[in-house]
Amino acid sequence: MIKFFTTIGGFLLGSLLLALIVILSFNPSFFALKILESDLSSFGKKPSNSLDRYLNDQLAKEMLTSPETLTYLGFDSINFLTDHNSKFDDNSSKSKYENYIFNKSYLKSLNTIEREKLGNSKYNLDIQKFNLQNKITSYESFKYHFNPVSQFFGTHLSVIEFLTDNHKIIDERSVKDYIARISSASTVIENNIQYLKKRADNGIFSPRFVYEKASKQINNILSFDVEENPIYLSLQKKISLLNLNKVKEERYLMEAKALLKSDFYPSYKKLQIVINNQESLAREMDGVWGLPNGDDYYKHRLRIYTTTDYSPEEIHEIGLELVASIQKEILDILTSEGYDMTKKLPSLYKEINNDKRFLFEDSDAGRKEILDRYTDIQNNALKSMDNYFHDIPKAEVIVKRIPIYAEESAAGGYYQSPSLDGKRPGIFYANLFDVKATKTFGMPALSFHEAIPGHHFQNALNQENQNQTVWKKFGYRTSAFGEGWALYAERLAVEIGLVTDPYEMIGSLQSELFRAVRLVIDTGIHNKKWSREKAIDYMIDNVGSERSEATSEVERYIVWPGQACAYMLGRIKIIELRELAKSELGNKFDIKDFHREVLMNGSLPLTVLEEIIQNYITSTKI
Repeated sequence: MIKFFTTIGGFLLGSLLLALIVILSFNPSFFALKILESDLSSFGKKPSNSLDRYLNDQLAKEMLTSPETLTYLGFDSINFLTDHNSKFDDNSSKSKYENYIFNKSYLKSLNTIEREKLGNSKYNLDIQKFNLQNKITSYESFKYHFNPVSQFFGTHLSVIEFLTDNHKIIDERSVKDYIARISSASTVIENNIQYLKKRADNGIFSPRFVYEKASKQINNILSFDVEENPIYLSLQKKISLLNLNKVKEERYLMEAKALLKSDFYPSYKKLQIVINNQESLAREMDGVWGLPNGDDYYKHRLRIYTTTDYSPEEIHEIGLELVASIQKEILDILTSEGYDMTKKLPSLYKEINNDKRFLFEDSDAGRKEILDRYTDIQNNALKSMDNYFHDIPKAEVIVKRIPIYAEESAAGGYYQSPSLDGKRPGIFYANLFDVKATKTFGMPALSFHEAIPGHHFQNALNQENQNQTVWKKFGYRTSAFGEGWALYAERLAVEIGLVTDPYEMIGSLQSELFRAVRLVIDTGIHNKKWSREKAIDYMIDNVGSERSEATSEVERYIVWPGQACAYMLGRIKIIELRELAKSELGNKFDIKDFHREVLMNGSLPLTVLEEIIQNYITSTKI
């Protein structure tokens, strides 16, 4: 009997294993999806209703089509099925169309759901419907309006940054994956080239300077000898930590060098040729009003980034009013500090900006001093956070220099979230290209914005929050909320008392003024037909920026229409809601509770945030 059942059991087990192998060989994505869903579940609250389960499932499906996302988030457990660590995202026109069809089907499904039966999950429905409709409109009406190659973004930069900053090398397999990604980079570049050509076929071109600067960046990359290429140097550094035998190590490095020579550099040269050819066809106007259906495109981008229905004209007026009021505060401080107030504001700005007390030495030592000072500012800020937040991120945040090959045209600073597995900290990238552009009195505001209590608190706390679903953590991002919070964080730091020096107060106000000026300039360029030069002069005259900084910023607004308006409009809404809560709750108002309420729900449109805070006020009153 025992032998009989053993035989039968062995037969059944063998059959099941054979069936599994057959299924796996034909549909590995099914198993990958199940494993990914299981892995994702450990990073968030288990969905309590069918909508949240559906949103989580759809997010997992989307992630499965994005090798870069899977690598960035550290989902290595499914790599044996997907081989995603050896791939880049598919940026072909076919893939974009498939995403469009997916989004349409997704939205159709959501439109069948009865909102009022969902409880608090109704906000999730609102968020995703808003998100999907924007994506669908972008594809249907403005497929070729996006700048695929610019001084701020594009595959010519992202390929390098992803390999050097995000691809982990922890074993021999990850070395092979890294090399495979070098090999496939040429396909990513080629798809970008095809998009540029289709864009041109539809009569859509970028302003001339965009091509010039992107071409210069590619030139910088091509100027590297293979062994000086950041991709090669990163591999060399990471592989040295694996303790492979020297023969293997050298073989992998030689393979990487060969691919850089045979695939990588030729693809970049081809891209540069296309860019240079299109430069002769570049449009002279800087605003998107010069594109086909440009006015509607700008309104669409404003809606995406600000999550409001403000018209360009309304935003312009809000900006002008804020510029005037903030400048008055700055002038009051300058008066108290004994400056000659017969001088015009631009002259006063110039006087402060050229004051040697606030400048760093233009050297490696000076740049190191900047990074060290940013680190000190963050460490000091962290000491005060317990009094204003219930929750402090477990993940650390560090300061790094923006890569040298990209820094000339990059923003003054930006933030990268920590990895989910906690192995990579949050990173505040600082621009050290023009040392004169970094003033000591302006550093606290930028640090508060990018790191503590700004983007780092917003992003790290969201990732670490086990009381919300995975979709709430990763399913939606908006500049209005994220950048609005970061700008609010600058003001909060002042209120906490982290800014006491009058010049640092000027630096904080200049940062606010900077964002108010953005409202004026962004709408000026894209709606009122301002030239790049007019916008640069306006920023210099009203903020006191160095010309290099003003040029970089204005050129950013040109290639990224609408996004710059999100900062101040987001902050206005958060402060407005805080003051409403204080007024309504009186003694029951707790700043820690308010901050938790704002941050605990992840990224969301401002309209949804407003409804959430209203509900918080109502429930606290009871």
